[in-house]
Amino acid sequence: MEEILKTLFLGIIQGLTEFLPVSSSGHLILAETFLGVSEGTGSSSMLLEVILHVATGIAVLYVFRKDIINIIKGCVSKDTAERNGSLTYSGWVIAATIPAAVVGILFNDQIDSLFDTSGGNKTPAYVASFMLLVTAGLLFYSSTRKGGDGKLTWAKAIAIGLIQAVAITPGISRSGSTIAMALILCVSREEAGRFSFMLALPAIFGAALLQARHVESWSSLLTPALIAGFIASFVVGIAALKLLLTFIKKGKLYYFGYYCAAAAVVSLACLTFLPSLTSSGS
Repeated sequence: MEEILKTLFLGIIQGLTEFLPVSSSGHLILAETFLGVSEGTGSSSMLLEVILHVATGIAVLYVFRKDIINIIKGCVSKDTAERNGSLTYSGWVIAATIPAAVVGILFNDQIDSLFDTSGGNKTPAYVASFMLLVTAGLLFYSSTRKGGDGKLTWAKAIAIGLIQAVAITPGISRSGSTIAMALILCVSREEAGRFSFMLALPAIFGAALLQARHVESWSSLLTPALIAGFIASFVVGIAALKLLLTFIKKGKLYYFGYYCAAAAVVSLACLTFLPSLTSSGS
């Protein structure tokens, strides 16, 4: 029962923070530092991470199923304009995905060090806290941008892809930074949200594939705990994604900026003035 409650908790956290612009990686690091809560280590932990990532990926597929189906149909359509439009959009997604993939491959060891909280290492928590302030700044600034034709272009897609590569850093929200960049480039709100989560698909499933390499055994795939985590991550992910899309359409994305700023200030204050609260001091 304890294991089921743990995976339920982690599934809820994954579903919420994967989509809401508050940085799931930053929150995981802060949870490890202050609460000692983590997904653990070893093959079983990797299997849980894979399951939770796949669940959120399927949540994206579900919410954007009509858009995805239309793009696939368009790519094989006999109508030249429709086919070219869908192929171009697919090209934008691929082009915007490349920067993060390159950074992830070339700087894998350096990236891993940013997540290593073992031995009471507080550096990742400081990095995550400062980067939450960066996320807040992006969200606030994007709310001031208006005008433009609202259309996506090759240049805008690549710029969004570059910020997604930067978002590998813990504390910088992938969804928040990509949506904010799109809005800063005067992409329409609806398209900003849609394109961000089209980019989320290769990012989420790519991360799951990388983690799957470290899973030594898949025999425990259908345990009650893993099933509970999967369902929680999937259901909460859908709810969080729909909530975020509503905030984007209403131009209220900056609301999450207040949360990120507050979380950053509180965590930095605790790290600096209340070291006994960290796991290293307990």
